[in-house]
Amino acid sequence: MKIIDLSVPFIEGKDVITQLQDKLPVYCGHECYAYDLHIKSHRGTYFETSAHVFRDGKNTADVTVSDMVLPGYCMRCTASDRCITADHFEKLLGDIAANSAVLIDTGQDRTQYFSRDAAQWLASHNVKLMGSNTSGYDTGFVNPTGFFMDLFRAEIPIIANLVNLDLLPKENFQIITLPLKIEGICTVPCRVIVLINA
Repeated sequence: MKIIDLSVPFIEGKDVITQLQDKLPVYCGHECYAYDLHIKSHRGTYFETSAHVFRDGKNTADVTVSDMVLPGYCMRCTASDRCITADHFEKLLGDIAANSAVLIDTGQDRTQYFSRDAAQWLASHNVKLMGSNTSGYDTGFVNPTGFFMDLFRAEIPIIANLVNLDLLPKENFQIITLPLKIEGICTVPCRVIVLINA
C-alpha cells in the first residue's frame, strides 16, 4: 500500500504562532514542553464546512468520521480554461460512484476557479467531499460565480491547499481527512492522506 500526504505544513510565524507556556512541569529532570497556539483558519491545508456561508450550516465538529474516509477520484484540469465547469467534470470524470470524494488537480495553475454548475454537478452525483490545489474556489467577493452557495447548500465540505495531487491515479484510492474537531467553527486545519493499493 502506498500512502501519500496531501497536506502542507504550517509555517511558524506565518500560519501559526507558538508560545512556550510559562512554568513548565518537570518530569524525571526534564521540562515537559507545552505551547499556546494561535492558528489562522484559512492557512495551510484546511477543512471548510457549510457554516462558512450559512449560519445554520454544519460546523467542523458536525461532520461524521464516515464522511471523511471515502473512496476518491482525481480530476486533472490543466487546460487553459480558468473556469472549471460541469462540462469539465462530465468530460473528465463522467459517471462516478456516489458518496465519494472528488479532488481537482489544476497542475501549476493556481488561478482556476469553479462555476456554479460545477457545484450542481457535484451535488447531483452525491459527492461527500471535494478538494483542490487551486488557490481560490470562486472568483472572490466581487461578482462571484456562486459556487459555494450550491456546494454548501448540498452540505459538501471542501479541503483546500492540497499538494501532491499529481501523484494520484484517477480513481481506486481512499482519502482520509482529519480536521481538528472544534465546536462552533466552520474552518479548521486538517491532515489529508491518500491510500493507494499497490
